[in-house]
Amino acid sequence: MPLATSAALFDWAERVSALARAATPFFLLIDFEGRRPRLFTAADWESRKLHFDFPARQDPHGGETSGTRPVHLTAQPPRPDAYRAAFERVQAGLRRGDSFLTNLTFASPVELRGTLLQVYRQTEAKYRVHLPGEFTCFSPETFVSITADGYLETRPMKGTAADTPAGRAALLSSRKEIAEHATIVDLLRNDLSQVARRVRVTDYRYLRTIASARGGLVQTSSRIGGQLPEDWRASLGQTLLRLLPAGSVSGAPKPATLELIHSVEQGPRGYYCGVAGYYDGHTLDSCVLIRMIVRRPTGAYYFHSGGGVTALSDWREEYDELISKIRLPLYLARPPR
Repeated sequence: MPLATSAALFDWAERVSALARAATPFFLLIDFEGRRPRLFTAADWESRKLHFDFPARQDPHGGETSGTRPVHLTAQPPRPDAYRAAFERVQAGLRRGDSFLTNLTFASPVELRGTLLQVYRQTEAKYRVHLPGEFTCFSPETFVSITADGYLETRPMKGTAADTPAGRAALLSSRKEIAEHATIVDLLRNDLSQVARRVRVTDYRYLRTIASARGGLVQTSSRIGGQLPEDWRASLGQTLLRLLPAGSVSGAPKPATLELIHSVEQGPRGYYCGVAGYYDGHTLDSCVLIRMIVRRPTGAYYFHSGGGVTALSDWREEYDELISKIRLPLYLARPPR
């Protein structure tokens, strides 16, 4: 389901496509609700002091500052009864048939020792983004990537456990996690089929490790890809809008699930669960904005986390997963840049 149309979204999509046609590098941001789309060329991200570190572009100023005190956070997760109440409202929607998979998220207040820029510089992730005064994200999850010849691929991550033999075994054998992953793969295969040909699942439910200073996590992921038209750059912005919001952090079916999320969660997600992307003039790589600390206008910090809820979910297990994700993936020993 595409985002609700607006003049701002239309203009953003047109600019994305125009820059892609002109082979001009850019960095894009779009929030979960599609209300604050942003676009930065190289001059823009330098002047705004925007930092991002992607596989295709290492940030030359993104490494840990020598001698800086390590960042640390103390979280105040939602109370178990508050989480359970929201969980039961989602379950009621599942029983009504509004959804069969809903991603339920919370924003947990955190006390942060250090700045958002220091968090950015000291954390490790496949994708890192720092928007001054607003958020720092350290995301392991790809949204979509597009090669120069137009091959479109997404790699959803669904299912999380401690990176131990017991945790891995439980994750791989869980009926709930197996069903959730299958649902998301099917949803994203349908999403990609809106814009690409010959969509196929090329690697199903493989394990990925995620390191952190508090110990590792392991997640299951899949690869789904298809072929865009030869002139894919001419409509890149419109293609992205048709794929948003990301299915892995919303649910299925998308339209009714988004309504359920809106009715249960306490306000808009903003850039959390939105998308960031880097176009280098030839290819696009993008991520889902998860694992994120947000600074609100009041100056308070919040760590956003959540997970998928199905009819097979146990509220306590989902609550524990939400808390397990509130962590900083700190470099233990940063390699030289």
